[in-house]
Amino acid sequence: MLRPSVWILRAHPDLRKLFWSNAFWTFGAGLYTFVWPNHVRDLGGDAGAIGYLTALMYGTMALTLLPGGWLADRRERRGIMLVTWGLASLAPLAFALAPTWPALVPGVLLYGMFLGWPAMEAYIADSVPPEALGRAFAVTNSGYALGAVPSPLLGAALLPAVGMRGLFISAFFLFALSTLLIATMRPQRPRAQPDPSPRRGTGRPLPLLIGVLVVASAASAGIRTFVPPFLEDVRAFPRPWILAAGSLLALGEFALAWPLGHWADRDRGRALAGGLALGAAGAGLLLLPGGIVPGLLLLGSDRVVYSLLRAEIGTQVTARRGVAFGLTGVLATVGQAVGPLGAAWAYGATPSGPLLLALGTGVALAWATAGRVLRKKA
Repeated sequence: MLRPSVWILRAHPDLRKLFWSNAFWTFGAGLYTFVWPNHVRDLGGDAGAIGYLTALMYGTMALTLLPGGWLADRRERRGIMLVTWGLASLAPLAFALAPTWPALVPGVLLYGMFLGWPAMEAYIADSVPPEALGRAFAVTNSGYALGAVPSPLLGAALLPAVGMRGLFISAFFLFALSTLLIATMRPQRPRAQPDPSPRRGTGRPLPLLIGVLVVASAASAGIRTFVPPFLEDVRAFPRPWILAAGSLLALGEFALAWPLGHWADRDRGRALAGGLALGAAGAGLLLLPGGIVPGLLLLGSDRVVYSLLRAEIGTQVTARRGVAFGLTGVLATVGQAVGPLGAAWAYGATPSGPLLLALGTGVALAWATAGRVLRKKA
């Protein structure tokens, strides 16, 4: 199971560099991201402010993804990525200088500028044959999880000494290193493709995939935004413990990405249903006092599900992949923008509200996806 996944990184040096670039990025982001909602409250914000800033970030992503997809189909992709990563690396400096929560807006806008994201996904999709796309997306994106495993622990250790602003400055240097790795990748220009229509015979209609992508993205954004306040308000976790708990989310994502990615190249439908079911189980376990550790580990499957959905879209659309990834990315980020707003309302009603929403959504999506696969095979 692991050997084919390792082969992806060995046989494709640029994907290996991208894997490590992703790891360094989240090594920086993981220093502070899991207590980001708590920091907003420190600067005078409430649950509404958390939801607003998170929605603003995803809204900025939605506005920049489609232009980024258009560029990815017409310009050299590594350069687009390099500019995007370079601008986003300035975000933690803006966060460090913010005296109040409205002053976080410029950093949120920089971080949410996703012009280079469709270029990255098209870069991956054009680097491997179609039968290896599931592994390529899951394994390359698992670099994000790998970097996020140790960084919350380091952030928890550093926080009492350097404070939140010290964590932001440390993140900036790691973001810069991630950007330098992008600069060492080979340039990639879009391939000429005569047929822009979706491929036939894949077994899963593109509208169904997009629907699952949007709803799953909304649920993921909502629950991840309000797990830290839940741990602080309900479980009485101190701030360093909450940061350390973020490592469990990343560890679960990394550990699940490789087997689910391998499974996806053999049966993407069942792998997708399995990943959704694991995420629902994680949300349910977090509701139990003794379920924090396994719950966070299983909840990490939500990011793997996203990678599997992106890989499936890549197999169906072989031409104008930048626009395809950009357009579906816009729809996903609309879901991600709405998700935290709905979760903020649910959290105001009861701190368990976002977990209950994620549990119900995950079960429904897993049931619908599995039902589609079984009907197809019947």
